[in-house]
Amino acid sequence: MSTIDRTQNLRRTSSRSTQPPASAVFVLLAAMLGSALTGAVLVKVFLHNLAGARLDNRLMSFLGGPPEAFDRINAWSGTVSPVTVIAILAVTTFVAIRRGRHAVAAATVLAVLGATATTQVLKHAVFERVGSLPNSLPSGHTTAAMLWAIGAVLVSSRGWRAVVTVVGAIVASTIGVGTIAGRWHRPSDIAAAAAVCLGWAALAVLVATLVQRGARPAHSRPMGDYLKMLGVVVLVSCLAFFALGFVLGGQGIEQVAALAVLLGMVIVCAGTVTLVAWLADRELA
Repeated sequence: MSTIDRTQNLRRTSSRSTQPPASAVFVLLAAMLGSALTGAVLVKVFLHNLAGARLDNRLMSFLGGPPEAFDRINAWSGTVSPVTVIAILAVTTFVAIRRGRHAVAAATVLAVLGATATTQVLKHAVFERVGSLPNSLPSGHTTAAMLWAIGAVLVSSRGWRAVVTVVGAIVASTIGVGTIAGRWHRPSDIAAAAAVCLGWAALAVLVATLVQRGARPAHSRPMGDYLKMLGVVVLVSCLAFFALGFVLGGQGIEQVAALAVLLGMVIVCAGTVTLVAWLADRELA
Protein backbone atom coordinates (compact mmCIF):
# COMPACT_ATOMS: atom_id res chain seq x y z
CA MET A 1 0.00 0.00 0.00
CA SER A 2 1.37 3.40 -0.95
CA THR A 3 1.89 6.29 1.44
CA ILE A 4 -0.98 8.18 -0.19
CA ASP A 5 -3.35 5.22 0.32
CA ARG A 6 -2.34 4.91 3.98
CA THR A 7 -2.95 8.61 4.51
CA GLN A 8 -6.40 8.42 2.92
CA ASN A 9 -7.31 5.39 5.04
CA LEU A 10 -6.19 7.16 8.21
CA ARG A 11 -8.27 10.19 7.29
CA ARG A 12 -11.33 8.03 6.67
CA THR A 13 -10.79 6.19 9.98
CA SER A 14 -10.35 9.46 11.85
CA SER A 15 -13.50 10.87 10.29
CA ARG A 16 -15.49 7.84 11.33
CA SER A 17 -14.11 7.89 14.88
CA THR A 18 -15.00 11.52 15.56
CA GLN A 19 -18.62 11.26 14.48
CA PRO A 20 -21.10 9.07 16.37
CA PRO A 21 -22.61 6.42 14.11
CA ALA A 22 -26.35 6.13 13.75
CA SER A 23 -26.27 2.92 15.78
CA ALA A 24 -24.84 4.77 18.79
CA VAL A 25 -27.55 7.41 18.64
CA PHE A 26 -30.18 4.68 18.28
CA VAL A 27 -28.92 2.79 21.35
CA LEU A 28 -28.95 5.92 23.49
CA LEU A 29 -32.39 6.97 22.29
CA ALA A 30 -33.65 3.44 22.92
CA ALA A 31 -32.35 3.62 26.50
CA MET A 32 -34.19 6.91 27.02
CA LEU A 33 -37.41 5.55 25.53
CA GLY A 34 -37.14 2.34 27.54
CA SER A 35 -36.76 4.35 30.73
CA ALA A 36 -39.83 6.43 29.97
CA LEU A 37 -41.93 3.36 29.15
CA THR A 38 -40.74 1.60 32.30
CA GLY A 39 -41.77 4.57 34.39
CA ALA A 40 -45.18 4.71 32.73
CA VAL A 41 -45.80 1.01 33.42
CA LEU A 42 -44.75 1.38 37.07
CA VAL A 43 -47.13 4.28 37.55
CA LYS A 44 -49.99 2.44 35.84
CA VAL A 45 -49.53 -0.83 37.73
CA PHE A 46 -48.39 0.22 41.20
CA LEU A 47 -49.49 3.84 41.63
CA HIS A 48 -52.89 4.08 39.96
CA ASN A 49 -54.10 0.52 40.57
CA LEU A 50 -55.33 -0.45 44.04
CA ALA A 51 -54.38 -4.12 43.69
CA GLY A 52 -50.92 -3.14 42.45
CA ALA A 53 -50.47 -0.67 45.30
CA ARG A 54 -51.37 -3.36 47.83
CA LEU A 55 -48.96 -5.79 46.21
CA ASP A 56 -46.23 -3.14 46.34
CA ASN A 57 -46.78 -2.70 50.07
CA ARG A 58 -46.79 -6.46 50.56
CA LEU A 59 -43.50 -6.86 48.70
CA MET A 60 -41.94 -4.15 50.86
CA SER A 61 -42.86 -6.10 53.99
CA PHE A 62 -40.93 -9.17 52.81
CA LEU A 63 -37.60 -7.55 53.72
CA GLY A 64 -36.96 -6.73 57.36
CA GLY A 65 -34.79 -7.22 60.40
CA PRO A 66 -34.19 -6.27 64.04
CA PRO A 67 -34.10 -2.64 65.24
CA GLU A 68 -30.30 -2.62 65.05
CA ALA A 69 -30.44 -3.29 61.32
CA PHE A 70 -32.87 -0.41 60.81
CA ASP A 71 -30.56 1.88 62.77
CA ARG A 72 -27.63 0.93 60.58
CA ILE A 73 -29.41 1.51 57.28
CA ASN A 74 -30.98 4.72 58.57
CA ALA A 75 -27.55 6.05 59.48
CA TRP A 76 -26.14 5.03 56.10
CA SER A 77 -29.07 6.35 54.09
CA GLY A 78 -28.97 9.55 56.12
CA THR A 79 -25.71 10.46 54.39
CA VAL A 80 -27.66 10.75 51.12
CA SER A 81 -28.94 14.30 50.80
CA PRO A 82 -29.04 17.17 48.29
CA VAL A 83 -25.90 18.56 49.93
CA THR A 84 -23.91 15.38 49.34
CA VAL A 85 -25.23 15.09 45.79
CA ILE A 86 -24.06 18.63 45.03
CA ALA A 87 -20.70 17.86 46.64
CA ILE A 88 -20.22 14.75 44.51
CA LEU A 89 -21.31 16.69 41.43
CA ALA A 90 -18.76 19.42 42.16
CA VAL A 91 -15.96 16.89 42.56
CA THR A 92 -16.81 14.87 39.45
CA THR A 93 -17.24 18.01 37.34
CA PHE A 94 -13.92 19.36 38.56
CA VAL A 95 -12.18 16.09 37.65
CA ALA A 96 -13.66 16.10 34.14
CA ILE A 97 -12.69 19.74 33.52
CA ARG A 98 -9.14 19.18 34.79
CA ARG A 99 -8.79 16.39 32.25
CA GLY A 100 -10.07 18.63 29.43
CA ARG A 101 -13.30 16.64 29.10
CA HIS A 102 -15.61 19.63 29.04
CA ALA A 103 -18.41 17.85 27.19
CA VAL A 104 -18.41 15.07 29.78
CA ALA A 105 -18.43 17.63 32.61
CA ALA A 106 -21.46 19.38 31.12
CA ALA A 107 -23.18 16.04 30.51
CA THR A 108 -22.61 14.99 34.13
CA VAL A 109 -24.18 18.21 35.39
CA LEU A 110 -27.13 17.62 33.05
CA ALA A 111 -27.65 14.05 34.29
CA VAL A 112 -27.40 14.85 37.99
CA LEU A 113 -29.50 18.01 38.02
CA GLY A 114 -32.03 16.64 35.53
CA ALA A 115 -32.61 13.38 37.39
CA THR A 116 -32.75 15.09 40.78
CA ALA A 117 -35.28 17.67 39.63
CA THR A 118 -37.37 15.06 37.81
CA THR A 119 -37.60 12.83 40.88
CA GLN A 120 -38.60 15.67 43.18
CA VAL A 121 -41.18 17.14 40.80
CA LEU A 122 -42.76 13.78 39.97
CA LYS A 123 -42.93 12.68 43.60
CA HIS A 124 -44.21 15.89 45.14
CA ALA A 125 -46.11 17.69 42.38
CA VAL A 126 -47.27 15.17 39.76
CA PHE A 127 -47.89 11.64 41.03
CA GLU A 128 -50.58 10.60 43.49
CA ARG A 129 -50.92 7.11 44.92
CA VAL A 130 -54.33 5.45 44.89
CA GLY A 131 -55.82 5.05 48.35
CA SER A 132 -54.95 6.96 51.49
CA LEU A 133 -51.19 6.41 51.57
CA PRO A 134 -48.93 9.27 50.45
CA ASN A 135 -46.89 8.92 47.29
CA SER A 136 -43.18 8.09 47.57
CA LEU A 137 -42.40 7.28 43.91
CA PRO A 138 -39.67 7.77 42.69
CA SER A 139 -37.30 7.26 45.63
CA GLY A 140 -35.20 10.35 46.28
CA HIS A 141 -32.61 8.43 48.29
CA THR A 142 -32.13 5.86 45.55
CA THR A 143 -31.95 8.58 42.91
CA ALA A 144 -29.23 10.37 44.87
CA ALA A 145 -27.26 7.17 45.54
CA MET A 146 -27.39 6.15 41.89
CA LEU A 147 -26.34 9.63 40.79
CA TRP A 148 -23.28 9.36 43.00
CA ALA A 149 -22.30 6.25 41.09
CA ILE A 150 -23.34 7.47 37.64
CA GLY A 151 -21.52 10.78 38.03
CA ALA A 152 -18.33 8.98 38.99
CA VAL A 153 -18.74 6.49 36.14
CA LEU A 154 -19.17 9.21 33.52
CA VAL A 155 -16.06 11.17 34.47
CA SER A 156 -13.79 8.22 35.28
CA SER A 157 -11.02 7.29 32.90
CA ARG A 158 -11.41 4.13 30.88
CA GLY A 159 -8.72 2.43 32.95
CA TRP A 160 -10.57 3.06 36.23
CA ARG A 161 -14.15 2.80 35.00
CA ALA A 162 -14.53 -0.89 35.85
CA VAL A 163 -13.49 -0.35 39.47
CA VAL A 164 -15.65 2.76 39.79
CA THR A 165 -18.61 0.88 38.31
CA VAL A 166 -18.37 -2.00 40.77
CA VAL A 167 -17.94 0.21 43.84
CA GLY A 168 -20.62 2.68 42.77
CA ALA A 169 -23.12 -0.05 41.91
CA ILE A 170 -22.60 -1.74 45.29
CA VAL A 171 -23.26 1.52 47.13
CA ALA A 172 -26.33 2.34 45.03
CA SER A 173 -27.77 -1.18 45.37
CA THR A 174 -27.23 -1.38 49.11
CA ILE A 175 -28.91 1.96 49.74
CA GLY A 176 -31.73 1.17 47.33
CA VAL A 177 -32.55 -2.18 48.94
CA GLY A 178 -31.93 -0.73 52.39
CA THR A 179 -34.68 1.85 51.92
CA ILE A 180 -37.10 -1.01 51.25
CA ALA A 181 -35.97 -3.03 54.28
CA GLY A 182 -36.06 0.15 56.36
CA ARG A 183 -39.70 0.72 55.29
CA TRP A 184 -38.85 4.03 53.63
CA HIS A 185 -39.79 2.96 50.13
CA ARG A 186 -41.65 0.32 48.16
CA PRO A 187 -39.99 -1.71 45.37
CA SER A 188 -41.71 0.34 42.65
CA ASP A 189 -40.17 3.51 44.12
CA ILE A 190 -36.69 2.06 43.62
CA ALA A 191 -37.40 0.87 40.08
CA ALA A 192 -38.84 4.27 39.15
CA ALA A 193 -35.75 6.04 40.49
CA ALA A 194 -33.57 3.74 38.39
CA ALA A 195 -35.65 4.56 35.30
CA VAL A 196 -35.28 8.30 35.91
CA CYS A 197 -31.51 8.00 36.38
CA LEU A 198 -31.04 5.82 33.31
CA GLY A 199 -33.07 8.15 31.10
CA TRP A 200 -31.10 11.23 32.10
CA ALA A 201 -27.77 9.41 31.98
CA ALA A 202 -28.49 8.18 28.44
CA LEU A 203 -29.41 11.73 27.41
CA ALA A 204 -26.19 13.02 28.98
CA VAL A 205 -24.07 10.47 27.12
CA LEU A 206 -25.87 11.35 23.88
CA VAL A 207 -25.21 15.07 24.35
CA ALA A 208 -21.56 14.46 25.21
CA THR A 209 -21.18 12.15 22.23
CA LEU A 210 -22.55 14.76 19.83
CA VAL A 211 -20.48 17.68 21.10
CA GLN A 212 -17.25 16.14 22.35
CA ARG A 213 -14.06 16.87 20.49
CA GLY A 214 -11.48 14.28 19.63
CA ALA A 215 -11.75 10.70 18.52
CA ARG A 216 -14.42 8.39 19.84
CA PRO A 217 -13.19 5.23 21.58
CA ALA A 218 -11.79 2.78 19.06
CA HIS A 219 -12.42 -0.13 21.42
CA SER A 220 -14.62 -0.72 24.46
CA ARG A 221 -14.98 -3.48 26.97
CA PRO A 222 -17.27 -6.24 25.69
CA MET A 223 -20.70 -6.53 27.24
CA GLY A 224 -19.60 -9.82 28.80
CA ASP A 225 -17.14 -7.98 31.06
CA TYR A 226 -19.91 -5.74 32.33
CA LEU A 227 -22.15 -8.72 32.96
CA LYS A 228 -19.37 -10.22 35.08
CA MET A 229 -19.15 -6.94 37.00
CA LEU A 230 -22.89 -7.06 37.52
CA GLY A 231 -22.61 -10.58 38.90
CA VAL A 232 -19.96 -9.48 41.40
CA VAL A 233 -22.06 -6.50 42.47
CA VAL A 234 -25.19 -8.61 42.97
CA LEU A 235 -23.29 -11.09 45.14
CA VAL A 236 -21.57 -8.44 47.28
CA SER A 237 -24.74 -6.35 47.65
CA CYS A 238 -26.76 -9.34 48.83
CA LEU A 239 -24.03 -10.23 51.31
CA ALA A 240 -24.04 -6.61 52.53
CA PHE A 241 -27.81 -6.84 53.04
CA PHE A 242 -27.41 -9.77 55.40
CA ALA A 243 -24.27 -8.32 56.99
CA LEU A 244 -26.30 -5.26 58.00
CA GLY A 245 -28.57 -7.62 59.92
CA PHE A 246 -31.55 -7.78 57.57
CA VAL A 247 -33.42 -10.99 56.89
CA LEU A 248 -35.92 -12.41 54.43
CA GLY A 249 -39.38 -12.23 55.97
CA GLY A 250 -42.15 -14.78 55.90
CA GLN A 251 -42.02 -18.53 55.61
CA GLY A 252 -41.98 -21.00 52.75
CA ILE A 253 -43.12 -19.42 49.50
CA GLU A 254 -43.00 -15.97 51.10
CA GLN A 255 -39.26 -16.33 51.67
CA VAL A 256 -38.87 -17.23 48.01
CA ALA A 257 -40.77 -14.07 47.13
CA ALA A 258 -38.59 -12.07 49.55
CA LEU A 259 -35.45 -13.41 47.87
CA ALA A 260 -36.92 -12.45 44.50
CA VAL A 261 -37.53 -8.90 45.76
CA LEU A 262 -33.97 -8.66 47.08
CA LEU A 263 -32.36 -9.99 43.90
CA GLY A 264 -34.69 -8.02 41.66
CA MET A 265 -34.02 -4.68 43.32
CA VAL A 266 -30.27 -5.26 43.47
CA ILE A 267 -30.23 -6.13 39.78
CA VAL A 268 -32.31 -3.06 38.94
CA CYS A 269 -29.98 -0.67 40.79
CA ALA A 270 -26.70 -2.34 39.87
CA GLY A 271 -27.85 -3.03 36.32
CA THR A 272 -28.64 0.64 35.75
CA VAL A 273 -25.19 1.78 36.88
CA THR A 274 -23.52 -0.99 34.86
CA LEU A 275 -25.52 -0.15 31.73
CA VAL A 276 -24.52 3.51 32.01
CA ALA A 277 -20.89 2.43 32.35
CA TRP A 278 -21.18 0.33 29.21
CA LEU A 279 -22.73 3.23 27.29
CA ALA A 280 -19.99 5.59 28.51
CA ASP A 281 -17.29 3.09 27.58
CA ARG A 282 -18.71 2.83 24.06
CA GLU A 283 -19.24 6.50 23.34
CA LEU A 284 -17.20 8.84 25.51
CA ALA A 285 -13.66 9.81 24.58
